[in-house]
Amino acid sequence: MAESNFTDQDARDSREQWFRYLDAVEPLRKDLHDYCYRLTQTIWDAEDLVQDTLLKGFGMTARGDLHGDQSPVRNAKAYLFRVATNQWIDQRRKSHREILRAAIEIAEENTDVDVGPAVEEAIQLTSPQEFAAFVLKEGYDFSIGEIADFVGTSNAAIKFSLSRSRRKLSTSDTNFSVDEGNRAMAKEFADAINRQDLAGLLGLMAESMSIVVCNVGGGRGRGGIWTEKTVQLVVAQYAEYQGEALVVLFDNSGVANDVVRIESSGNEVVRVTDYCYAPETLSHVAEALGFEIATKGYHQPETVLPEMIATTTLPWRFV
Repeated sequence: MAESNFTDQDARDSREQWFRYLDAVEPLRKDLHDYCYRLTQTIWDAEDLVQDTLLKGFGMTARGDLHGDQSPVRNAKAYLFRVATNQWIDQRRKSHREILRAAIEIAEENTDVDVGPAVEEAIQLTSPQEFAAFVLKEGYDFSIGEIADFVGTSNAAIKFSLSRSRRKLSTSDTNFSVDEGNRAMAKEFADAINRQDLAGLLGLMAESMSIVVCNVGGGRGRGGIWTEKTVQLVVAQYAEYQGEALVVLFDNSGVANDVVRIESSGNEVVRVTDYCYAPETLSHVAEALGFEIATKGYHQPETVLPEMIATTTLPWRFV
């Protein structure tokens, strides 16, 4: 590929803008997270939706979406809720199609199998707009007109859907189960940290594993500063919550400061999601599991950011 005029310096400039954007929307984060949790009804999917919303919202701004005198929504909160709503609706539509496709394939391959439950589940997924409209109306101060704009329908349709969508919102852990492979690898992961065994920790990780740190980026590969810093922590404890295998990290005083989600394939860790800069998720999990947590905000301290930004490069190479 020929060398481009989009350079590492552009990547550094973009990352600096990203952190300014995070600071600008920080007062809205608690409400946004609460909304995403009401939609998804699991804490992990909620944080994923928050991250997707922030990233897409940032990209849409850079692309020039909704600019001009007639286009902008009422305020930044309405903008982010609009993005989150559309992200979630798209996800639900995809789930709906996948369930129907699987049911049809099973029915075609084996006429003795009852696919009714799968079809029933798909039917329940056909109106994500109604569910989103209900949550927006019940929990937040958006008008019927704004909600109609968020979900892409008319005011009359929103009023009609609200009249038949009065159902209780609830979450429950009773139907969650943890993958046995994830459980085993997370326990080994915690043991390696407690031994301060860097070689043992690296041995658990796939060579091309992904490390995702909410809000601040991530990387690929088992080496690097994240692994080296993590193994220096004092205590790691295995935990489970809402179907996920976790490693909770504690400081010298016995207060937790991080929760890491482990995903595996075979006998290797293939993805680590670090929630140290996701305070709503950390606080929720800590309260549910009964441990004390010290949150850090949404990114590193201002004194650290310049040096971190200065090391940023493009995620590809021109060869």
